[in-house]
Amino acid sequence: MNAVVSGTESRSAATLLRCALQVHARSLPTMAAPATASASAPTDQRHKLAMRALESLRSIVALTLLAACAADDSPIPAVDGSLSLQVRYPTAEPVWVTDSISVWGTVGTGQARLTIDGRSVRVERNGAFATFVPIAPRDPPTLQLKASRGDSVIRLALPITRARSTLRQSGEPRPAAGWVRLVRPPSDTADAVTQARPIYGRWTPGGALALPLPQGIRLPVDAETPDALRLRLARDIAVWVARTDAQRASPRPIPPTLGGPRLTQTDTSSTVVLSLAEPLVMTAEVVRTRLRWTVFGARPADRVPIRSGLGLVRDIAVRDAGDGRVFVEVALAAAPLGWRTSWRDGMAVLEIRRMPSASTGLESMVVALDAGHPPGGAIGPTGLAEDSLNLAVALEAAERLRALGATAVLTRPDTAPVSLDARLAIAETAGAHLFVSVHANSPGDGRPPSSVDGTRVFWLRPFAQHLAKALEDSVAVALRQVKAGSIQSDLAVLRPTWFPAVLVEGTAIVLPEREAYLRSQAGVDAYAAGLVGGIRAWAQTPRLDGSFPATH
Repeated sequence: MNAVVSGTESRSAATLLRCALQVHARSLPTMAAPATASASAPTDQRHKLAMRALESLRSIVALTLLAACAADDSPIPAVDGSLSLQVRYPTAEPVWVTDSISVWGTVGTGQARLTIDGRSVRVERNGAFATFVPIAPRDPPTLQLKASRGDSVIRLALPITRARSTLRQSGEPRPAAGWVRLVRPPSDTADAVTQARPIYGRWTPGGALALPLPQGIRLPVDAETPDALRLRLARDIAVWVARTDAQRASPRPIPPTLGGPRLTQTDTSSTVVLSLAEPLVMTAEVVRTRLRWTVFGARPADRVPIRSGLGLVRDIAVRDAGDGRVFVEVALAAAPLGWRTSWRDGMAVLEIRRMPSASTGLESMVVALDAGHPPGGAIGPTGLAEDSLNLAVALEAAERLRALGATAVLTRPDTAPVSLDARLAIAETAGAHLFVSVHANSPGDGRPPSSVDGTRVFWLRPFAQHLAKALEDSVAVALRQVKAGSIQSDLAVLRPTWFPAVLVEGTAIVLPEREAYLRSQAGVDAYAAGLVGGIRAWAQTPRLDGSFPATH
């Protein structure tokens, strides 16, 4: 694989063109004709021979200078250490591969040669390599690596452990009856925040996530497998949970009544509360300036609407869907920053955050910067750890944001690991207006290193898409990367609705040129500057505030 990938090809071409022009200028001065022609040869013949010799010499000088110029401009520093062979990936962990696999690591010196199964692999100036090679169909496959420099040779047999599916058939669902209460089993490995977080229901046993189910709620069971229970939320809506997350409970004789709404508003938020005797499953969805709050398993007490000529919330109407759901329809004066639902002290609560005014820029912003990993994280060919890089970038970005008047909150301020749930809790407690998780990319099993070149930003909630695009544009320019897309993805840190949340894969740590740049302070500064630039662009974008009239 050629480790100089698409994101740098145009820059490298421009550099070589500039160097070529410099070389041409250096080689123009007249050089003395070499004394190779015979004195007895005719003058024109001697002249032709001299000119040929001069052109040959000029070409040699030009090529030499061009090569030197190109080498000096390389972002990868030259390393001439001892011959070694360290493979960063794959490790001893099982991998999901079929016929090809990524391999990256270092041979310790840019003066070495490397082959894998007899195929030559490009070695960069610092000894790093990253390639994509076929693997033999035998099981288990083994890659044969050979690093050499002169008479020194290192050989390594690298066995590949194929991952096996651990999914087991749960059996066909069978009818069931009864009630359960959702409670996560105690765990010695989960922190307190994770232990208290909602349990996610799934549309099928072990399948895609459906929606969060608060712990403590009671729900009826209508089907089961040996490992899972199907819980009925409404007439045609049901989700599955693991048996281990459910305890038998007494049935609810009648649906609890959802009281009439009460509204409280301030300059920064609006709160809608309805009396509710016990916690139920709730969701809220927003499309521009319309919010639908759904309460499953309740019945409405009254349907008297609330209207307001001031504040973010302009109209509230309660509607019985007739299938076990109650809709609370909320009309807003502008698109909100975020929202969340909860149950406390006999009340169902909906909190909606107003978008800060664009005129204040970053001065009123609380920005949560999440240095992705540990645990886990990628390791570059020469050993740069992603978690260390992410922390350095987040710390630098935090300083730059503070200099611009923003409040920067670090979910991981040091090298200690922090759970995903705890990271989100830190951001929520700090009142963050947005959440940005910082990462450096690596390919999944069975994909080539070049497949993750470029800047990618992931989002889940539609209201975070604009932030994702602003960061993709800014980080790609700062790191001189191609823009690889802003992509919707169901990642754990992107699930909150209290603030726009995105995950930034600024560049690929597994590509030697990228890793070398990220090792430098210039690389860290560029990544941080890209993050700040994207956040600043998002914060200064004109809002929807005031552009929508009150709804009656």
